[in-house]
Formats: sequence, structure tokens, C-alpha cells
Amino acid sequence: LLASIMAGAVASLVLVPMESTRIRMVTDASFEGIGLLRGLGKLVEEAGLGQTLTVGLGAMLAKQVPYTFGKQVSFDVVAKFLYGILNNPSQSTANLAETISKSVSPEFIKWTVSVLSAMFASVMACLMSQPGDVILTETYKGGEGDDTKKRGLAEVSSTIFARNSEDGVALALTGFFTGLQARFVHVGMIITSQLVIYDLVKQLLGLPATGSH
Repeated sequence: LLASIMAGAVASLVLVPMESTRIRMVTDASFEGIGLLRGLGKLVEEAGLGQTLTVGLGAMLAKQVPYTFGKQVSFDVVAKFLYGILNNPSQSTANLAETISKSVSPEFIKWTVSVLSAMFASVMACLMSQPGDVILTETYKGGEGDDTKKRGLAEVSSTIFARNSEDGVALALTGFFTGLQARFVHVGMIITSQLVIYDLVKQLLGLPATGSH
């Protein structure tokens, strides 16, 4: 839990200046075609190192920490749960566990557990990080001279909430989940692939499969 939170926080610190540079590269003609490294250097010259590293940090944390937490922790928990059913079945699942162990190879069981756990983890990661993703998009929305990027996390969140607040709290909160279905497909496929490959590489290196120990 703490490791995933720290990993998400560190990733946010790295991604914030990259995201700021990317936005300028597609919205500011003076950044067009200069490349990421040169663009990053130019951004530091214009805004200063402190602002480059911190503008949008709250929004990035709101997305990246829940994303990393939802992905890694749920993958471990679900995999451990599935292996628990197979290795230590209760009376109600004993016959099912015995049938599975006899009909399929241990390698296939490990692969199946990895895929199922990764799919569940992708859903959790999308659900938990979608509000942060909407906030991040709103924070960086706008072109050169737009003060949107200067607003803080609370102000951006209030703006999103206010769009449908007249229709009630429930509908106002749905604004934080705009585009969730598309993200399930896009990000869900990426996360599932990442975690399955991660687990397979672990096993190839002689380490136990996630959740199996």
C-alpha cells in the first residue's frame, strides 16, 4: 500500500514537467518541433524551475496515486485470493479446485490467474483514477495565455462540480467520470497487458507468481 502510494507520488513529480512541456508543444507555436528536451529547457527558462516542477502537481497526484494504488494493490489482492481458493479450498469450492487442478496444467493456472487479476486491476485503476484524470485534463486545458493552468486542484474540482450542480449532487459528481467507458477500453488494455507481462517475467526469472506465496 505505502509502496504504491510512494511510487505514484514519484511518478507524478517526473510527469508534471513532461506534461507541461507536451501541452506547450501542441498549443504554443514557439515550442513547435523543438523536441521534448529542448522544450523542457525552454520552459524552465521562461517559468523557472520551481513553477515547472509544481504547476499541475496536485492534479497529477490526484490521478497518478490512485491509478498506481488501484493497479498494483488490487492485482496482488485478487491474485492472492484466487490462489487461496485453489490452494486452500473451502468445502463449497473443494470439488471445483480439484477439477481445475486435474484438468489443466499449473502453468495455465498461473497464466489464467494473472489475466483475471490484471483485468480486475485495470477496472479498479480506471475507476479510482478517472476523477484525477478529468481534473488533470481540465487543469492543462487551454492554450497560450489561458490562466486555466494556474488554477489549483480545489478550484479546478469546483469548476467541474459546478457544471451540473444545479441538477443535484449525484449528477454533479458524474462530471468527474466523463469518458470513463473509453478509458476502460484504452487504459484497461494497457494495464492488463502490463501486469500479465510483469507476472510472466517474474516467473521466467525464477520468482513466484504474484499472489502464489
